[in-house]
Amino acid sequence: MHALKLKRLPKLSVLKRISRPLLEEFFARFETALNGNGLALPPPGLSDDGFLKEIAALLMHPRQLPDGVNDALAVLEEMSAPRAFEQLEAAPDWAVLQSGLKAESTREEMVLQLWLRDRDRLSRQHNALRLVRLTAFEYAATNMSADKRPPLDAADKLAIINLTTSLDAWFARNQRGAETTRIEVYPLRGDYYYLIRHADIFTRMPKVLRQNTEFLHFHPERDDVVVISPRLDEIRVNARTRSERDLYITQFGLHLRGDPNYFSERAPYTLEPLRTHGADCLKPHGIPALEQIRLRELEVAFPEQDHEIISRSPRGLFELAGSIGYDPNPVPDNGRLARAIFEMQFSSSKRLYPVEIRIPNILKVSRHCDFPAIQSWVCQAGFRIGQSMMSEEVVA
Repeated sequence: MHALKLKRLPKLSVLKRISRPLLEEFFARFETALNGNGLALPPPGLSDDGFLKEIAALLMHPRQLPDGVNDALAVLEEMSAPRAFEQLEAAPDWAVLQSGLKAESTREEMVLQLWLRDRDRLSRQHNALRLVRLTAFEYAATNMSADKRPPLDAADKLAIINLTTSLDAWFARNQRGAETTRIEVYPLRGDYYYLIRHADIFTRMPKVLRQNTEFLHFHPERDDVVVISPRLDEIRVNARTRSERDLYITQFGLHLRGDPNYFSERAPYTLEPLRTHGADCLKPHGIPALEQIRLRELEVAFPEQDHEIISRSPRGLFELAGSIGYDPNPVPDNGRLARAIFEMQFSSSKRLYPVEIRIPNILKVSRHCDFPAIQSWVCQAGFRIGQSMMSEEVVA
């Protein structure tokens, strides 16, 4: 059962960008499922304007639509948005994908044609786009010296099968259903993203249709993401609960690196460069994708006195200190630097995007950030423990 709310497709101005034959072919694929939900397609004798109005009315109530329709509509809406479509065009197989498209097609028509031709392939492109938009990761690294680390085969099929079995067993023991785990591997920007789909804790939910209320009993599906970076030999996890994050860190270590304690370093970040290097560590030396960085908020904890200080300025803390004649480094000499929020401007945008580092191992980024640029800067500036300041290898 989906809580989908479409933003663009129900608008007539957007639907008018798609030819009627393409819309008819798309909805014909779901005619049986629609009829099963008591829904009917517009009659063929309707005018084009009347046809579009009835389609728009259908899309305004996604809870009434079959799940398969909602899944497809989510792919079509997101992949036809300008930013997502740019990434689709940049994909290595774009030349193959567009080879059969009709001339003078709109973005929406091109995406719909791709879906009609090979929906699984377009869905994988959609999944890859969603993966790089995640906002919060918990990190863990290895403390094994580089010369002793085993080779990594990130897509080893047997390892993925064994990993799936282990995760399934844990989910079954923890009230999340049995034999529901699926793992998909996506190589993206030098890292390996693992999309893990599994059942969540059992739930009951009311469903209303034509003044009749029924109760659905089901395990909702959840998507978690694990990323392994071969370059840094670290793991980062996007999952809802602490127990699930710990599960992924140990099980990926066991099945892909040969040791459940391989990613045992749970404190890979430090904010001390703010104290020792001041504003210099905010300069993106040699990272073309980054234009500027400023420190917007800093939290300093004093455990002995049982209190904390949070400093913030929309102008930037270093900029504020310099303008009013204070010490050019606004970071105190004592206390534990616990959290920092930066604002970053990327070369591809005039906007500033927030990025948060929370000690010891949380990194939060805004949607649409250039994640590889952030990773390079974090290592270059020394916020990533084990990476030297201004490392040319990391920047490259």
